[in-house]
Amino acid sequence: MLVAKLGRPNPPITDIGLPLDTEYADHIDFNDEDEENLRTLLPLATEILKEWNLSVNEDKTDFTHVYLASKCEKYDTGKPVAGNELWRKSITLGSMLCSKEDISRRISLGYAAFSRYQKAWTSKIPLNKRLLLYEALVVSVMMYNSCCWAASKSVLNKLDVVHRRHLRSILNYVFPNIISNENLYRRCNTEPLSVRVKRNLWRMLGHVLRGPEDCPAYTSLVLAINTLQYPGRVGRPQSNLFTLLKHDLSNHTIFLNNLNDLSYLRNLAFNKVLWRSMQYNSFFVCFWERLDYSVVNLLTICNLEL
Repeated sequence: MLVAKLGRPNPPITDIGLPLDTEYADHIDFNDEDEENLRTLLPLATEILKEWNLSVNEDKTDFTHVYLASKCEKYDTGKPVAGNELWRKSITLGSMLCSKEDISRRISLGYAAFSRYQKAWTSKIPLNKRLLLYEALVVSVMMYNSCCWAASKSVLNKLDVVHRRHLRSILNYVFPNIISNENLYRRCNTEPLSVRVKRNLWRMLGHVLRGPEDCPAYTSLVLAINTLQYPGRVGRPQSNLFTLLKHDLSNHTIFLNNLNDLSYLRNLAFNKVLWRSMQYNSFFVCFWERLDYSVVNLLTICNLEL
């Protein structure tokens, strides 16, 4: 109803498939290629929500310009802008927009959570119970929203290093006592977090493909396919989630060049048994070995918190 009163398209999708509005609980994002359009929406939304006894939290409302800076751009301090754009550390629904930055933040939060319950790891509680506590209190913090990550293998390795460090501390392995990584995972009956990230991403892709065609996640796939016809930016092509997934799917004669291919992939996802088996295929492992953090097209996002 808010979208209708603001005069936004219903459904909020452009002709090429760009999702204009995303909502989750009391969080609303308005997307547009022109920032001025979004700035005119804010006072209108505030006025309309007042009629429903709702208020906009201006402390949590911000405008984020998502773009890729050129190599020649620099901040006043001389630091290059490329790779350090402000949008990379912008937080929405608890996660940073840049997967690399978000994983670094999750690692820090994981260290803090592990230190908070230090007495539990060195107590006389049985090992299996301590590992259950670790999964609930620490791993859940580090893996929050991991189904949306698109990070390189080197970044995910950092996550695995922290995970193994925690496990060795729980087992009280300190130098000169050592244990191999394989035996460590076997004794704790667990696996590297990077493997879980891969599985979570594949499961989320299946959920998106099986979901409504007008949901923002699915329309983003449609947008990525529709923009294949446009020329890319000048310079070396950027590695992102869509292009690498498209490449690795082609190795298994599954193509993603048009909407018909997307419909075919959607039909595969509805076969849940087949979809679960596909996550263990070699193409998925190769895909993650070369994956870099995902970047999106030029958008201006207004995060509106109620």
